[in-house]
Amino acid sequence: MITLYRWSSVSNIYAGSVEVDEAGALPERCTPTEPPKLTGDEVARWTGSGWEKLAVAPEPEPPPAPDWPALIAARRYTAETAGTTVEGMPIDTGRDSQGLITGAALAAMLDPAYSVRWKTVAGFVDLTSQQIIGVASAVRAFVQASFDREAVLLGAVADSSITAEMLEEGWPA
Repeated sequence: MITLYRWSSVSNIYAGSVEVDEAGALPERCTPTEPPKLTGDEVARWTGSGWEKLAVAPEPEPPPAPDWPALIAARRYTAETAGTTVEGMPIDTGRDSQGLITGAALAAMLDPAYSVRWKTVAGFVDLTSQQIIGVASAVRAFVQASFDREAVLLGAVADSSITAEMLEEGWPA
């Protein structure tokens, strides 16, 4: 058996010792190097290569600030691709579906007599060219509303008024 000296995951401060079998791998945040003798409020901190003696324990570092732009972009993508309802039809708004809707709308614009059997989340429906253009316009507005909400939230990041609650509010449905 050998004695290993542990340090905490916060500030790498000495956190006690543990006895382990010599044959086993070193547990996480442990070293066989003994910390210095301490008096009073002193603490030992692991530096990665040895222990250093500090007069007092350092204040814990504040948690890192959230990466708001990444969180907002991820939330926008979730909203954008969640789907919407157009004239009672549940419509997939995933990126592939957006492309298919755009293609159908282009065909409908080129040929006013164009019609299609469109597969919605609830099943197939027959759509005229005007209905196809209506679906495409509604989906486009829905997707744009998602990006507009992202822009508003990024503005709140810029002026430091962003809150975690805001990340879940105001998205198109």
